[in-house]
Amino acid sequence: MDKIKVNSNAVITNSEGKFLLIKLKVGHFKGGLCIPGGGVIPGELSHEAAAREVLEETGIKVESTFIPFGFCELMNDQINQHKIVMLLHANAEGIPQETEEGEAGWYSYEEAEGNMLAFAKEAIRIWRKNQVHFKLSGSEVDLRRVEL
Repeated sequence: MDKIKVNSNAVITNSEGKFLLIKLKVGHFKGGLCIPGGGVIPGELSHEAAAREVLEETGIKVESTFIPFGFCELMNDQINQHKIVMLLHANAEGIPQETEEGEAGWYSYEEAEGNMLAFAKEAIRIWRKNQVHFKLSGSEVDLRRVEL
């Protein structure tokens, strides 16, 4: 693989313990629920990228501090790509907006579980269990049935 991308994604929780997730409306994962995040711009710190992406994708401005809790590696041979994703957590409140990415909303884990992408499930799992790393490759990236 000759392409390596760096992303920053965030597990955002509110005072009710719900997760901020996006129901994606475009692309291969259309209809799936995912945590907000995306590519880190050169010169940008991971928490800055997470804050920017959360705002762009959900309309929620995170006022609290982003706390790094882990990272993951996503490897996709089909598109010759290896992503290293920094994972951060923050607390936030507010009414999510629909954006070009999809429809954002606050979900309990149980409400979201059936439609959550494997990446989002794994990120939430390692955050809950105080672990720091996971890897998904090939068809694993598409799975929506990761058990916690």
